[in-house]
Amino acid sequence: MPPCHFGDPESCPAPGTMGLVPRRALLVAIVLMALLLAGCGVKSEPTGAVDPYPTQAIDAAGQTVVLKSPPTRIVSADPGASAILRDLGLGTTLVGAGPATVGPEAADPTTGLVVVPLDMDEAALQQLDAATNAPIFRYGADPLATAPTIVTQFGIAVGEGAKAATIARSMQSGLEALAERVASETPVPTLIEGAGFTGYGPLSSVGRAVEAAGGKNVLAADQPLDISRLPSLGISAWVSLQPGGSTLASLQSFPELAKVPALQENRVIPVPQAGYPIDAALPGALQALADDLHAAPVTTG
Repeated sequence: MPPCHFGDPESCPAPGTMGLVPRRALLVAIVLMALLLAGCGVKSEPTGAVDPYPTQAIDAAGQTVVLKSPPTRIVSADPGASAILRDLGLGTTLVGAGPATVGPEAADPTTGLVVVPLDMDEAALQQLDAATNAPIFRYGADPLATAPTIVTQFGIAVGEGAKAATIARSMQSGLEALAERVASETPVPTLIEGAGFTGYGPLSSVGRAVEAAGGKNVLAADQPLDISRLPSLGISAWVSLQPGGSTLASLQSFPELAKVPALQENRVIPVPQAGYPIDAALPGALQALADDLHAAPVTTG
């Protein structure tokens, strides 16, 4: 191609045509390269599962719990935590334990994590810590509105944060619906009674459940019950902790209690002595308790 001279328009290509063929060739080359890479399976991001370990989570006592590798043996002394582990697909790693067996089970050198209730006695907790080399996760919810948070953190600790978050969102929805319902209802004066005719205050595990379900505890603290005082407390619902709590028939045998509204209206509600586990079923259990606390009076003929 002859040189292009300024001042001689006929010696120059038309505007916009300079280098047209090279640009087209470059575009074709880019497209071919992209197709080639796609065919070879080259991707900009990994598609495999990401190893979550080491994990770091905050337990119900506010302590940081670190796991360096997946635990193959988890000793749990908390029923709610045990249920969550099964929901997360980790049931095969679970070793259930009670107050008397958690120490020996935790001492097993293959134990990778120990889970205990939030309200575990501090002296017992120190003994357990000395007996095991595994991290200890304190599990619970105080107040109960924090239950979704502890489920999420527990899931993170055991490497199943995404699954736990799904469970937590469902729990959150149920607890919010319960709170909205309770806010629109009048609190029900409630007595919580267990073995040995002992009354329980609002700081007990059942006390927190009663409050969340719309009950107003008539006692300020745990204490032995004075039968002569009870008729003056205006008790509209009697929560009987089982096993060990009174039944309607046994309470009606006391003439001194004849004027207690809860007994006149047959509103004696059996509740598990340990309260309700912090698991996926918690919102439903509290809704059922709210139904019982606000149920229409039932009188005998």
